[in-house]
Amino acid sequence: MADTQNKIYAQAYSQNIMQLAQQKTSKLLNTVYMKPNVRGKTFFQDQIGAWEMSVKAGRNSQTPNNDPALARRMGLMVDYHDNRLLDKGDELKSISDPKSAYTIAASQSLGRKIDDVIIDALRGTAYYGETGSSSVTNGNIVNATAASLTVAQIVAAKKALDDEDVDEDDRYAVVNTTILNNLLGVTEATSADYNSVKALVRGEINTWLGFEWIMSTRVNSSDLGYFYNKYGCCVALAESPTVRTDERADLSYSWQVYYSLSIGAVRLEEEKVVLLQEG
Repeated sequence: MADTQNKIYAQAYSQNIMQLAQQKTSKLLNTVYMKPNVRGKTFFQDQIGAWEMSVKAGRNSQTPNNDPALARRMGLMVDYHDNRLLDKGDELKSISDPKSAYTIAASQSLGRKIDDVIIDALRGTAYYGETGSSSVTNGNIVNATAASLTVAQIVAAKKALDDEDVDEDDRYAVVNTTILNNLLGVTEATSADYNSVKALVRGEINTWLGFEWIMSTRVNSSDLGYFYNKYGCCVALAESPTVRTDERADLSYSWQVYYSLSIGAVRLEEEKVVLLQEG
């Protein structure tokens, strides 16, 4: 008689949907100056510059009146959104809970979009003036070669900030995934720099040369990284990013995962943002 026991073996299926490899949250939102609850199509950030004291000419001399250097930067608010539909029948046919997985994936997509907007502001065109009618590109560039990156090239990015008296606190280095490994490969194994980079790559430390280092796959393909102070870039949010999961009565009661983001960003000072580029 044939053995039919295998006909009733239980089939083990996952009760959870595993997320594929992806960036899960914004890595850069906390590295820039943020303006919450912004209303309107644009936002402005006023700025004040430095001025020098005057030599007193003598007793009872006329009081000087030096106007400070004032400036204004403008950012454009942009609305982003997306939606995923889950048919009621799909849910009934699944052991796992796809609504939860869809919601998590939507939240992760929001984080990546925030980083893309910030990176565009760091490297792109910035608008300035009373009404934001003038524009400037970021020419604060340090050239490097990814394949033969040296500590000196990284130090040059630091020096570009130091030369402009940029605050040494709240400095960040956002680099692509090859920079630190390439730097590790060309630095002498006996040097202190090598040991620091090695610890950085292994995640034992996250600061080096006065920067908090962040590795990101969102770095623009024509760049190697960005070295900046927190107040070199401003990001504005109209409200907290939204993720909603609702039933749609008009679509056979399918579940809808809708997520949206209203955001803008602008580089505040070229002196506070250094681009590390191939060249």
